[in-house]
Amino acid sequence: MFGSALADVFSTPAYDCRLVGSDQRPEFAVTRLRSGPREMEKAPTYPPDQAILICVSLAPAAIGQWRALYDGRSVGVTRAIPFATTFIDLSCRMEMWVRGPFDYLHYYLSQGLLERIALDNGVSTSFRLQEAFFIEDLVVAQMTKSILNPVEHGEPLDRLALDQIAMVLGAHTLQAHCGAPRFAAGLRRGLEAWQTLRTEEMLRAHLEGNITVKELASACSLSESHFARCFRTSFGTSVHQRLIQLRIEYAKDLLSRTSRSLVEVALLSGFCDQAAFTRSFSRMEHITPSHWRRANSNGAAATEKTTQSSRSSARL
Repeated sequence: MFGSALADVFSTPAYDCRLVGSDQRPEFAVTRLRSGPREMEKAPTYPPDQAILICVSLAPAAIGQWRALYDGRSVGVTRAIPFATTFIDLSCRMEMWVRGPFDYLHYYLSQGLLERIALDNGVSTSFRLQEAFFIEDLVVAQMTKSILNPVEHGEPLDRLALDQIAMVLGAHTLQAHCGAPRFAAGLRRGLEAWQTLRTEEMLRAHLEGNITVKELASACSLSESHFARCFRTSFGTSVHQRLIQLRIEYAKDLLSRTSRSLVEVALLSGFCDQAAFTRSFSRMEHITPSHWRRANSNGAAATEKTTQSSRSSARL
């Protein structure tokens, strides 16, 4: 229930999907479905799957807009609230009726992903989802808000960002909606010196985000969850947020010592385009890249430009 399969169920051919893993068996996927006004109609029955689907209504769903027979009982929208969240066990049979307009973000979490997160955190892998329909879940709502901006602007969610979202949502789902006991806290120790250096080295080599938490954790001989906890202790932030910081650091170096255009700086720093670069830079530095360059240029850019002009003249 992700991507085209999810779009077919809701009859929404225009959809957006990002996933972790292969198209056939992903561990995690994010799919956005939107529809204009339409009459109530029955959706095709979806095939059973060993996974959990989290559905977030980006626009408040009206009472009566969605109803279903889930595992033999009648469920539906009971109140219209922002970012209303639904947790569904895809191994349970469900018949749905839906009408438009609607705008949903769906998170697909495989059984394997949830089991691995449980093992990493020292809790039992024998869990069962406590289904919920159109409830208020502040963690899921905040996570959704954090990724809406790049999604709205058509920015790709890189592998590291998707990995981070999958781990947080998986852990939250296990603890809040699967009855998992409190995760083992363990000692609040950060990464060792060599692990810190190795992690920074790998992140700087993959500023575009084409790397996963699993790869970073493996390089540090740690499990994914343990690595993520140690990383936050060492850096005071998440792995993906640290990647953004490193992108900005590299961009500032290019801005101060070269005359490269903002488009070039954006791409070299790992951003998908100049607009995404400007938004992230302005959010972190409280100033636009062009204004920062004017205030912090050390003259190297001008020197480089003069040197290039001299070389061109000499060739003539």
